[in-house]
Amino acid sequence: MININNILRCFPNNAVRKIDDYFSKNNINLNYLEEIRIRVNRPIILKLGQAEIIIEYNITSEEILEILQQICDNSIYSYQNQIVNRLRYFKRRT
Repeated sequence: MININNILRCFPNNAVRKIDDYFSKNNINLNYLEEIRIRVNRPIILKLGQAEIIIEYNITSEEILEILQQICDNSIYSYQNQIVNRLRYFKRRT
């Protein structure tokens, strides 16, 4: 099972506070979280089963870049190469 706190550590502190506040105020366990949708200058959308919760925090493009860097351990180039190589592999197999 994935620890949601390991995922949230990649997000900006202000966004994490907003998410935590929502879950605390509504007495919901963070482990029910299935998906986090982020888009530039749009609110965060959380998916819990069939429900979608809108968190009133607009993510900036800089914050999305920071999130991506955190996920990739500050090596986006390395991950980009892995993705490209996997795509080439699957294209050859089809």
